[in-house]
Amino acid sequence: MVKEKGAPLDPRNCGEAVRQGRFIRQADSDRFPIPSRLNIVLAAGAIAAAFTLLSAASHSYRLWETLLFALAFSFVMQLGFGLAHEAAHGKLHPSPSINEGLGICLYSLFPGSYHLFAIAHLIHHQRNRSDAELEDYILPTETPWLKRVTYYLLLCGLFWVLTPPTVLGLALWPGRSIRMPAPGGNAGVASRYLQLFNSVSPGRVRRDALVTTAIWTAAWLLFHFRLPHLAVCYAAFAFGWASQQYIYHVRTPRHVVLGAVDLHLWQPIQLLYLNFNYHLTHHVAAGVPWIYLPQIAAEPPARGFLATWLDQWRPPEPLEKAWPPLFQASGPLPPPRELHEQNV
Repeated sequence: MVKEKGAPLDPRNCGEAVRQGRFIRQADSDRFPIPSRLNIVLAAGAIAAAFTLLSAASHSYRLWETLLFALAFSFVMQLGFGLAHEAAHGKLHPSPSINEGLGICLYSLFPGSYHLFAIAHLIHHQRNRSDAELEDYILPTETPWLKRVTYYLLLCGLFWVLTPPTVLGLALWPGRSIRMPAPGGNAGVASRYLQLFNSVSPGRVRRDALVTTAIWTAAWLLFHFRLPHLAVCYAAFAFGWASQQYIYHVRTPRHVVLGAVDLHLWQPIQLLYLNFNYHLTHHVAAGVPWIYLPQIAAEPPARGFLATWLDQWRPPEPLEKAWPPLFQASGPLPPPRELHEQNV
């Protein structure tokens, strides 16, 4: 990939990067400063709103009220996740310690380990649409029915369900590091994905778990939550969050940069999501804070969010039937004429 150190970033540069299928490695910190004060206000508001909604749901006595609070909670948590995502890229606050501290507090709402999330997400940018992250296609070594069942479970919240026990297991890990065996040539997506644990520090996971425990203990004593109502709220969030995690990548080309898409979203929801729907733009210029993504996008999003969300519920297809051979390797896409000839 081409590294453009110090190069001015503007829409023409981003459009050229998209056409060439490459990253823009660094953002101009003078032209695109981190909106740190706004981010702090949003982080404090997201945390306060999340616990307030959980308290309101816990003290509601009508099912429709609980469901309404749960729906609102799921959207507020999308804001919290978006802010934690900014922290993972070092874009929530210019101070590394404040950036990490805010990330830990925000991800405690998940609940989970901010360190684990940051490692997984940054690795995602390196191996996007590789065999390790190909949930929507069936590799030749995978069992079709099992892959399809797993895919739908992931869309419905399996990853969220597995997060707390994974964090607990890593926090109790006795060593300072983890060494997962290298996947063999016939390994499936899961075996390849678990390689990320080799980059995880169990000590940092323990730190995150302790902070999460402290925050939730204080919140429980203050708000007097009721577990069934919390379960409803988190079920709404788990489904909403999980079913939107793959929407920006499902059935996109097998390309580390271009295997993402910008989606058109209703403006108020787009702001709540911190412009996360500009996902191709984010993959091209991951160092640019959320507030500037619409400005640098190569072109306005044309693909609808809802239509794409519905389309992702089609079952995974065998890899060789899903894309022509030119899409089967992660690298620069061929010229448009060759793509057209390959698809006719």
